[in-house]
Amino acid sequence: MARRTAESPPPPSPRWLLVGTPNSGKTSLVNALAESRLEVGNWAGTTLTATDVPARRGGERLCLTDLPGTFQLDGEGDAAVRGALERYPSALIVDVVDASRLHLDLTLTLELAELGRPMIVALNLLDTVRGRAPVAARLEAELGVPVIATRADRGVGIEALMAAAERATVPTVAPTYPAPLEAAAGRLAAAFGSRWAALTALAADPALPALAPTGGAAPSIERERGDLERAGVDPFLAVAAARDRSARELAARVGVDADTGSAWGARLDRVLLHRALGPLTALLGLALTFHLTFALADPWVAFLAVAQGVAAGWLAALPLPPLLASFLADGLLAGVGTVVSFIPLLFVLYAVLGWLENAGVLTRVAHLADRSLRRLGLPGRAVLPLTLGLGCNVPAVQAARSLPRRDRIRAALAVPSIPCSARLPVFVLFASAFFGSGAALVVLGLYLTGMAVAVATALVLGSVLPGEAAPAPVALPAYRLPPLALVARLAWARTASFLRSAGGPILVAVAVVWALLHLTAPGGRSLFEAVAQGLSPLFAPIGLGDWRLVGSLISGIASKEIVLGSLAVSYLGQTATAPLGGLAGLERLGAGLLEALRSTGSGLLGLPTAMAASSPPLATALRAALPTASALAFLVFTLLYLPCVATLTAIRQQLGARWMWTSAALQLATAYLAAWTVVRLWP
Repeated sequence: MARRTAESPPPPSPRWLLVGTPNSGKTSLVNALAESRLEVGNWAGTTLTATDVPARRGGERLCLTDLPGTFQLDGEGDAAVRGALERYPSALIVDVVDASRLHLDLTLTLELAELGRPMIVALNLLDTVRGRAPVAARLEAELGVPVIATRADRGVGIEALMAAAERATVPTVAPTYPAPLEAAAGRLAAAFGSRWAALTALAADPALPALAPTGGAAPSIERERGDLERAGVDPFLAVAAARDRSARELAARVGVDADTGSAWGARLDRVLLHRALGPLTALLGLALTFHLTFALADPWVAFLAVAQGVAAGWLAALPLPPLLASFLADGLLAGVGTVVSFIPLLFVLYAVLGWLENAGVLTRVAHLADRSLRRLGLPGRAVLPLTLGLGCNVPAVQAARSLPRRDRIRAALAVPSIPCSARLPVFVLFASAFFGSGAALVVLGLYLTGMAVAVATALVLGSVLPGEAAPAPVALPAYRLPPLALVARLAWARTASFLRSAGGPILVAVAVVWALLHLTAPGGRSLFEAVAQGLSPLFAPIGLGDWRLVGSLISGIASKEIVLGSLAVSYLGQTATAPLGGLAGLERLGAGLLEALRSTGSGLLGLPTAMAASSPPLATALRAALPTASALAFLVFTLLYLPCVATLTAIRQQLGARWMWTSAALQLATAYLAAWTVVRLWP
């Protein structure tokens, strides 16, 4: 028996290819199988590229490949799916079928069956439909492959699916095509490697890479097509009609009725997709989202502010060298602590948005936006990048790569105006400090302003760039009630992602800002103050002459999460903290915790809370140092000025350096003009 030497590479892990239509639950199934944390969402387009995830089945290693959703394998935009199927001929195909749209998904299943490869079927969301039990067993008998009922987002059926891999077989079902087409496919199958490739070569573009002959010289495609034409058979129409008919008949024999949520879902759609009520409902929903975010998160933001003050007092009581004590208290604690205190706010916002997203509500909002954008001459498919921009501008710019060149430029340069989650803590801090009970409306206004500027940017570019937009409809998923555990997991994953991405840059930036504040320049000022004051005259006309604001904006170019850290070090770092005893600190923490719990309960009941006395120290310092007009100008400038370096890099990767610099100049000019207008108009 041969032995593997130390230099020999380990044998490759068995691979599962998860294939399915958009929004069928492939990524949720990967997360359940591998206990991973891939991004999921109840809309088509959540998965944009093939993603490999390691997993285990018993003691065996597996590699799960999450593929983008597709309705057919021979479409022009499905190269990633075809490429994976071609690259891994021995991989197990896991066909994820959404039971709530069985006929549509079985059309793809029948196409996969014609590849002649072992596969299993995950019949997802079976609990959302009415059917004659046992549906999975009926479908298994029809297809000739294992069929397992799953609810991927709740982890149901996962062990059974793992075990079913041992029984994977080649499907026995196949659509019935006209006799001349069957004969032609039979003559081509050996040369092209599978019945599917032969049929696709006859019905589609034979120049596609997946359709190249694999078994010697192929008979003339043109001759076969000519024979079919003389027999009165159009290969493309015949293949599509046969698969659709077979899928309908198969769904009827299995006995799955219409989606049980279709009736009340249709009633909801009459409101959410109404030309007048839809936008109004979306606006009210966005306002309610921010209201809930403030009401539920503010008590915990205030509690963390109390904890930050207690930690600073404990540090001041330690016998540390002055320089080290200053760095720990004025640098790390003031900078990082200010950002960490907004974790509750982000978690609540992500939880509310995650629920709306997975319930299918946000996709309706995107559909409304798609309809409006197309009326304005904008690409309908730009809805996805612009929506993703609310989370992070970097993947939003990357999502634009699937658009044609002209539309990609318009979408990618519009994205930086969409307020990402990294800007939200800055918005909340200033809005709470300067606008009190109107903070939620101010934040909502900033979001609407960013979206309006994004649309205007795309419109202006559309008038300059040659060509026309390529609109595309947004697929509407079924309404679902997402499990609270899934919503909480997604909210924490996105919050943790914020911490991971922000932690390193903030630590570096805070250390640099603290060092520059403690290094003296000629004239007795710190280096940080000297540099920021040197640039302050440029910002004075827009109400941002305070060098500390200028310094935070400069540091924010690296990452928007750094803005708060820089402000905290600049405004709070020069204030001496009184020492605090251990017992006194614990008493403050206990009192703050009780107040946070009480205020959270009041917020859930819609009652007023009383946390203003414990507002973050930075909010108090800003309120004492700045007029309201400057605060609002700072918010508008932060919303619209240069995006982070990562976003600029993504634009350069997608469009080139010239468009990156164009985007930077456009954002700076827009932000400066908007802030100047705010200062002039504010009473």
